[in-house]
Amino acid sequence: MNKNIVKILIPLVAILVIAESMVLISKLRANNTTPETGSVELKPATNQPVTLAFEVDTNTAKVGSLSEVPLFLSSNKDVFVDALDLYIKYDPSVVTVTDSVASKQFVTPSFKKVNPEKGMVVMNFLVSEASGFKLAKGVKVEIARLKVNYTKGGTTEFALGEGTLVVENGSAKMLPFNSEKLVINVSR
Repeated sequence: MNKNIVKILIPLVAILVIAESMVLISKLRANNTTPETGSVELKPATNQPVTLAFEVDTNTAKVGSLSEVPLFLSSNKDVFVDALDLYIKYDPSVVTVTDSVASKQFVTPSFKKVNPEKGMVVMNFLVSEASGFKLAKGVKVEIARLKVNYTKGGTTEFALGEGTLVVENGSAKMLPFNSEKLVINVSR
């Protein structure tokens, strides 16, 4: 008689363990709010503490003209930045980036490269001070300046690419940020 009960109970217990495991896994997936590595949502939002913004005097340029495209960092609350990785995308068929210059208002980049084949500028900043770089509420800090030459007519964009991130000091958490692409109309 005991062998018959054991034959029935073992499959029942196994089914219960599997069912509870599936419920637990589905709850963990539903509660997981960690963003995917490398993804950047480039949408205008007002609830993010940090903003990375391109600012130029005019959104028009002429073919053959040289200009500079500065990128600024600001915050709507006091934050301490430990690191900043910038991946700036552009259209290499319309624009040539001749140099990327780090601002003296921020730290010197530990790595910088302009890749004209991919249309990408990469700049990595690591703050060496233990307390981090203080970004005060409402203060705009220039991070970098791209020196560009417009080679062809049309519309071109500068935008932050995947991999761009701002790291908070102390917690090593990625700070969510706002960013919008810069559109330049290039005429002949």
